[in-house]
This record gives sequence, C-alpha cells and structure tokens, in this order.
Amino acid sequence: MPSSPAGPGFGDSLIPPEANAPVAPSSALGASIWPGLWPWLAGALAVIVALIAARILRRRRQPKVPRLAAPAKRPAADAAEQAAATPLRLDCQLDITGAARSVMMFSIDYRLEVANRADRAVRDLAITIRLDQPRQDSTDASLADTAEERQTIPRIGPQQSRSITGTLRLPLAAIAPLRQGSAPLLIPLLHVTLESPDRETEQRTFVVGTPSPVTMGRLQPIRLDVAPGGIAGLKAQPVNAP
Repeated sequence: MPSSPAGPGFGDSLIPPEANAPVAPSSALGASIWPGLWPWLAGALAVIVALIAARILRRRRQPKVPRLAAPAKRPAADAAEQAAATPLRLDCQLDITGAARSVMMFSIDYRLEVANRADRAVRDLAITIRLDQPRQDSTDASLADTAEERQTIPRIGPQQSRSITGTLRLPLAAIAPLRQGSAPLLIPLLHVTLESPDRETEQRTFVVGTPSPVTMGRLQPIRLDVAPGGIAGLKAQPVNAP
C-alpha cells in the first residue's frame, strides 16, 4: 500500500488554520447589537421627556378652583351695630333767663339744652320740668298745674343738641318758706325728667339761687320778704348730675 505523500495533511490543506480559532462572543455582540439599539433608546427617552413636559404643562393650564372666603362685614354695618349697642347718654344745661315775684305768684323762665353724646339719634324725647322746693317735713303737698310743663323733642341727632324754653309759676300760698332767723327763704328746685323709647327714664335736679359773693360756685336762697318785682342774676346748678 503506497504511503501518503510528505507535507501537510489532507485536512490541513482544505481548512485554513484561522478558521479553527474560537471567535470572542463579546466583540461580535458589541459590534452587531449596540450600534442598532442606540437610536431606539434615544427615541424612547425623547418620548418620555415629551410626555412629562406635556403633563406639567397641562397641570399649569388647568384653572384653579377659587376658595370662597367668608363674606367680610362692611365697615358701615359694623359702625351701625356698634352705635346701636352703645347706650344713649344725654347732657343737660339749664339756664335761668328770668324770674319774678308778684303778690300772688313766683315765676321763673328757663332754657333747657339737651345734648346727645351718642353716635345714634334719640327720638321722641319727652321732657317734663317741675318746679318744687325742699320740705322740712315728709308731706308732699300738691302743686299747681302751672308748676309743671311737658314738652317733646322729636329727634336729636348724633352728637347734636336741642333746646326748649318755658315758664313755671308757683303760687306763694303753696310755698312753705325756710327760715333764717326771721327772713323767709325760697330754694327753688327744678326736676327734669327725660323719657324716650330708646332709653330708660332719667331725672335730673337743679337748684336755683343767687351766686354767693363770698364762696365761688355756691348759691344763696331767694328772700321772699322783699318788694315784688323781678329777680335778676339767678343761676341753676345740677344736684345729681351723672
């Protein structure tokens, strides 16, 4: 049987040596897969960013539902409520404009000013003024009708004043004079009653007399043992002013 010719074998001549060498899988995968995936990843990332931006923009464009706040009170309404809750306060100023004593009668002319110190009006203010005198006993002798007057002021605005005038007469027979030695004396008292639907009834009392030449602010009684005629210089001072 003839021997094989010298030199390379049959198999070696047909298959190149480099064909039998193993191929590195990493180099083949990287060269074939990653270059094709990068465009897809970049596109997917761009889509995600676009969706997020659209969602944020949609939230900003959605109108916010306004919250209804509690209705605030108007300043005018608050002032009116506060004024209505404030009690009414009235000040009275009484001036004696004239006085006289006749044989039968003692008369006194007055002017009463009423000032409203509140921030709301006083309506239908009824004013009763009565001429009286201090009494040494506890009896309450009835006075003549002329010793009392009643008048009405329809309205006194806030921080405003109104005045009334009148004349009161007291018969000398109804006077029980006080005595200082042998001199008969009269101390006239004017009782002012204020009545209104807007406030409680209130009474003010004023004493009438001639100013003392010795003590400032003090009044002296009226002497009844002088000749009839006018009595000048009489003043009125509050006795129970609030």
